[in-house]
Amino acid sequence: MIRTAIYCRVSTDKQAEKGDSIPAQLSALHEYIDSHDDMICVGEFVDDGVSGTKFDRDELQKLLAEVKANRIDRIVFTKLDRWYRSIRHYMNTQEILDKHNVTWLAIWEPMYDTATPQGRMIINTMLNLAQFEAENTGQRIRQVQAYKVQQGEVISGSTPPGLKIVNKHLVPDEDAPIVLKAFQYYDRHNNISDTMYAFDHYGIFPKTKAAWKAILRNEKYTGTYRGNPNFCQPIVPRDLFDNVQRKLSKNIKCDQKRTYIFSGLICCAECGTRMQSLHRHINGGRVVNRKMYRCKRYYASKVKTCDNKKSIDETVLERIMLERLISEANAVTKEAQEKQDTVQDNTKRISALQHKIDRLKELYLNDLITLEEYKADREKYQSEIASLELTEPPKERNTEALQRILDMDMEKAYMEMSDDQKRYFWRGLLEKITFDKDRRIVPYFL
Repeated sequence: MIRTAIYCRVSTDKQAEKGDSIPAQLSALHEYIDSHDDMICVGEFVDDGVSGTKFDRDELQKLLAEVKANRIDRIVFTKLDRWYRSIRHYMNTQEILDKHNVTWLAIWEPMYDTATPQGRMIINTMLNLAQFEAENTGQRIRQVQAYKVQQGEVISGSTPPGLKIVNKHLVPDEDAPIVLKAFQYYDRHNNISDTMYAFDHYGIFPKTKAAWKAILRNEKYTGTYRGNPNFCQPIVPRDLFDNVQRKLSKNIKCDQKRTYIFSGLICCAECGTRMQSLHRHINGGRVVNRKMYRCKRYYASKVKTCDNKKSIDETVLERIMLERLISEANAVTKEAQEKQDTVQDNTKRISALQHKIDRLKELYLNDLITLEEYKADREKYQSEIASLELTEPPKERNTEALQRILDMDMEKAYMEMSDDQKRYFWRGLLEKITFDKDRRIVPYFL
């Protein structure tokens, strides 16, 4: 008996309307097998809603696993385009089938026969046409979708929490304020698990961290989608969204039993990757617990792609960073004050020059200077005023937080914080920290 497997596929409802529905394919294939006394059905493999251009179809991969296990002799499907629409994927699959002596048959297109050169030529020609049609259709779909996005129209029926579809457009719904609170909560706590548990009782959010991360990264909440900044009414302010993205990028997996204050912040200066956090027990008469950071490309990779084998103790890093923070606070506040003084000096100079122009006018009206002298001096003063006014004012930096650090006993306040509070504290001040093979530490403050 020929062990025969059934394969069916449909990608759209429109195909089902043309008679290619899954039930129609299954019925025809079972009828075909039943009509042959030498064939027996050993399984059904159905990919529903999957494109024929994809190789990693779930059911197709299961079918190929059965082929490799030598449990199938023949595969039947209705038409060639149900099997593949890509020459490259077809050839890769055919190689597997040939290796295990498995044949296939498209029951509605009997002209295809892999056993003859003519049949293989026809198959390659038809697959080329099918691939061309699929790529052409995909291009048309992308163009239509791009136009709809520019018009602010949705291109799918799924919506994230806080948004709904009204007349083909996304609009905030009654849950929008809850979504905004979720973004604000994550921005404060910088922890996806805490945010997930805090908002679980609302019943509108997903139950996994990965899905929550997708929500927090969804740019539609800012009103932007696929390059259209006016796609829909925003729920989340852009500055809050950007801040959340920055904090999400610093969240990396580490030992969940302990809080690592600088995980996601400290990077290897040699290779640029975020450093691995780990815990060590050092027994020297007593057990000492130490939290460390080291380059994972040196320690955690079989092929070492970085030569930074140095590690740093978290307590040492904390002490150094506190010193750098005080130094940075002093430098920034001093620079801000100097810039402010420069702006004030320019204002005073412009006022003095304007007063000189007024005096020139009085001197000319009282016949104390000639018209030529008046014009020459006025042009000189006006030119200097214009130069001072065109000078770009220095960008203001908010130094209130740094000033508060200088006004308090920072070391004492810091030691009273929990590890979670310290972690949040540094994420509000730092973009990253780099650590190189010579143990040099460079902080990059926001």
